[in-house]
Amino acid sequence: MIVARGRYWRVSWNRGGESVVLEILKGSLPDDIYELRDLEIVVPLEKWTRVVKHLHSDRKLLGGLLLDFAKHKDKVGGAVASDRLLWELQRVILDATASLVEAEALALQPATKRE
Repeated sequence: MIVARGRYWRVSWNRGGESVVLEILKGSLPDDIYELRDLEIVVPLEKWTRVVKHLHSDRKLLGGLLLDFAKHKDKVGGAVASDRLLWELQRVILDATASLVEAEALALQPATKRE
């Protein structure tokens, strides 16, 4: 099931599945970033909140986090370095998070208090 889609990215999740798949839409890439066409990132649902938490932090931090889940690790740096791809990735991840909460795959909880 596609939970979010943009011009360059698609986020999918199988109902009852344990992971979310971020993938680049092959047909929509311009020539200058076409080499990233095979990038696919499979994030386990239990790690999804880590991705969301660091979504708008430093792009190197987000890239390092996504690197742990990517099949083609050499392409993650290029995707995070591209302003077009990074901006849309941030947007589709937020959209996917809302859809996953709505589908009850994720639950919102209050933050724990730190003492």
